[in-house]
Amino acid sequence: MLYEIPKRIIQTGRHAVQPLHIRAMMANIRLLNPDYEYLFFDEERVQAFMDQEFPQYRAVFDSFKFPIQRYDFFRYLAVYRYGGFYFDLDVMLASGLSDLLKFGCVFSFEGLTLSEYLRNHLRMDWQIGNYAFGAVAGHPFLTAIIENCVRAQKEASWVEPMMRGFPPLLTSEYFILNTTGPGLISRTLAENTEAAKTVTVLFPDDVCELKNWNRFGDFGTHFIEGSWRTRSSYVLRRVVQRWEGLIMKRLLKQSRKLGRTRQHVRRADSSVAVPKTYSTDAQEPLVSILIPAFNAQESIGDTLRSATAQTWGRKEIIVIDDGSTDQTLEIARQFESQGVRVYSKRNEGAAGSRNFAFLLSQGDYIQWLDADDLLAPDKIALQMNSLRQQESKRVLLSSAWGRFIYRYNRTEFIPTALWCDLSPLEWLLRKMGDNLFMQTASWLVSRELTEAAGPWDARLLSDDDGEYFCRVLLASDGVKFTPEAKAYYRGPGLAFRGLSYIGRSSRKLDAHWLSMKLHIGYLRSMEDNERVRAACLNYLQTSLIYFYPDKPDIVQQAEQMARDLGGQLGPPHLSWKYSWMRTIFGWRAAKSGQRALLKSRWSVERRWDKALFHLENRQQKMKSSGTRWSTE
Repeated sequence: MLYEIPKRIIQTGRHAVQPLHIRAMMANIRLLNPDYEYLFFDEERVQAFMDQEFPQYRAVFDSFKFPIQRYDFFRYLAVYRYGGFYFDLDVMLASGLSDLLKFGCVFSFEGLTLSEYLRNHLRMDWQIGNYAFGAVAGHPFLTAIIENCVRAQKEASWVEPMMRGFPPLLTSEYFILNTTGPGLISRTLAENTEAAKTVTVLFPDDVCELKNWNRFGDFGTHFIEGSWRTRSSYVLRRVVQRWEGLIMKRLLKQSRKLGRTRQHVRRADSSVAVPKTYSTDAQEPLVSILIPAFNAQESIGDTLRSATAQTWGRKEIIVIDDGSTDQTLEIARQFESQGVRVYSKRNEGAAGSRNFAFLLSQGDYIQWLDADDLLAPDKIALQMNSLRQQESKRVLLSSAWGRFIYRYNRTEFIPTALWCDLSPLEWLLRKMGDNLFMQTASWLVSRELTEAAGPWDARLLSDDDGEYFCRVLLASDGVKFTPEAKAYYRGPGLAFRGLSYIGRSSRKLDAHWLSMKLHIGYLRSMEDNERVRAACLNYLQTSLIYFYPDKPDIVQQAEQMARDLGGQLGPPHLSWKYSWMRTIFGWRAAKSGQRALLKSRWSVERRWDKALFHLENRQQKMKSSGTRWSTE
């Protein structure tokens, strides 16, 4: 089962007050779904949404030539951010939507297409509509649609093939359809076969019957008022309609030869290897090991060897290559013969890749694993065995973890106050009050708990795992720690190239502050006593160094939040090694010096550990070779 679509309905229009017949259809949607949150965005709210949620797309949004393109773009972004269902104002529902929640991503059927490019190049004679659709927040198909909207705005050559075959009289309208509308999303579905596998299209029984077009399955219909269309004379409109009718009459004959039903386009190279299992006990839970990978050619091989070596029998391993530019994808595909499933997509970040991996998975339990970390061979088995006396599927499993750079056999496992069985509240209090964390690979999460927590937040460019597992904790019955199980975290030698490194990136600093606010909100939602507020204050004080002095706006917000908690923040703390630099040269120079010295030290550590790693491997091979020779 995929993430469920949240009970939320999103609609938009230029004005808050709509004509009577539109208000009737809006009321009908709400009456049929009384327990759904309803969000309406007029033009002012759309503008505010773009500024607050997607400032990186503001320039693209403003550059669209036609207003409907901006509203098309907005609807994809809104469902991507919030999750839920979007409906045009001229959609009439016949029933409630709850039966669709389980699908994760669902789109309406538009009709057969006039597009030569879709039919002849992509072998797709139909298209989906954007007048009604639903998805979980952060769904990878919506990501692909958003990327293609941006691409269509910036690359005229990418749009040009979709425009072939349409007369000049229709240029404006079909340009809209193929840059933000049904033409674009249908092309996106055809060209992104992996994401398409997670999309449900509500096909009618007979796609060649015109009365079945523009229907949201058996749930509703689209009245096609066409308010978005460009202005034209009555005569011109009739000529256009006549031309479209004649062309479709000819194309219908071609489509009827293909039959009355349709399914998603599948390419010859999109077959999926069946995961290899090593147990005959079909009663054992299936564990999904999900690995996002970006430019990880140096480590992905070792990571996959540790995954395939797991002694737990029923497992599936899924790798999502996030648009790597090195040899990551090629190396990962070498493991497909061992049952590893490898998918490649455009780069969108670790959170989006993890969400995509989960949508493709089938496991009863989820093991998140970064592409540069390792698992002990019995890590999963030990944690699963510890569950045998647990009845609840909402127990969150954690394990010991330690740092290494190359020589994993030298990993040090240093216990912290989180290395024990804890309630969700106590775990968060210790994490935030004592500035502690558990590494991503140490967790093992049931599917039920994963679905309850919701998807990874793609807004968080750093500390996305910290925020995500806060939500998992809130949905859990508590943490069970398995001390014998071990995960290996590669750091700090690679820290300056990893997701966790913030540095002076303004976007990462903003994202980290968002994660901190969410952390504090999660903890205070459980209890709001003196101990909780003290932990939040310590969390703010410890993290203030990230923002000082480069982000004075965030510093002010942190200070105000501290006052609201009944305390106050002092100046950030620098160790004695760098405080003298602050006294003489100022804060920025001191922090720059700190980063430079740490980079230098960790670079030396990394090179030294790598050299020793290769030397030990060579000695081991020579020893093994000598042993074989002597026994012969």
